[in-house]
Amino acid sequence: MLRPAQGLSPLNRLGLCAALLFALFPIFWLVSKSFMPWVEYTANPAIWITSNPTFDNYHNVFSDYVNLMGWPQSSSWRAIVSSTIISTVATFFSVFIGLLAALALSRYQVGGNFMPLQILSFRMVPPIAVAVPFAIIGTTIGATFTPVLLTLIYIAYTVPLATWMLKSFIDQTPREVEEAAMMDGMSRWHAHFRVTLPLMRGGLAATTLFVFILNWSEGAIALALAAGRYVTIPVQIADKVSSPHVQVSLAVLAAIPLLVLGFSIQRHLSRGFTFGAIKQ
Repeated sequence: MLRPAQGLSPLNRLGLCAALLFALFPIFWLVSKSFMPWVEYTANPAIWITSNPTFDNYHNVFSDYVNLMGWPQSSSWRAIVSSTIISTVATFFSVFIGLLAALALSRYQVGGNFMPLQILSFRMVPPIAVAVPFAIIGTTIGATFTPVLLTLIYIAYTVPLATWMLKSFIDQTPREVEEAAMMDGMSRWHAHFRVTLPLMRGGLAATTLFVFILNWSEGAIALALAAGRYVTIPVQIADKVSSPHVQVSLAVLAAIPLLVLGFSIQRHLSRGFTFGAIKQ
């Protein structure tokens, strides 16, 4: 018999506060440093909270060089646009392909019980291990860095994770609902996309967020293929190593889209993480 819910003990509260402080401190440090002038940034001992906040670092992010016409330009802005396009397109196709594969694995029993683990095993290879082979392939075909090449690589690299996650959510949806829809005249694929898919929209949102985060923050493969103007956010952040005050400001800007996306689908995320946790 389940015990009634009880309040947290003082020790548990202390542990939660310590964990929260441990998780939030790097974010606080990053944001604080992004508003520091260069004099305070290089001060010894280190200054944690600036007494003279400035937006110059963010200004330098978007005007890091001057073109031939004398107008300020920003390679960081191009990196943000490139990352947004590449990550969005790669996430869409990864989730779509993963959804089709997950339906086949879950509803049609394709490949047996070991197929999902075999698919996921491809995701276990670290990006740095495949960065050099991808760079060699890109050089061979004359596409050292193109948005299309990097998008295709991201799709191939994140489809296994999307498939594995979506299959686990589809497994939790009752087959009887689909069968009832087909008895009412729906085809099997209509039942999948008009009945099953709305039931697992929380899981779909969680999978989309995870895949987008992987594509947005991936740096090893992009760095190996980087050449010319089409660089991504992680490559641009690494390129700012000689200007750490600008580097942290760009890192803060890179985290904002992930926070906005996470908060905008928070309701679906909570539903997706707990989907299937309680048996009726």
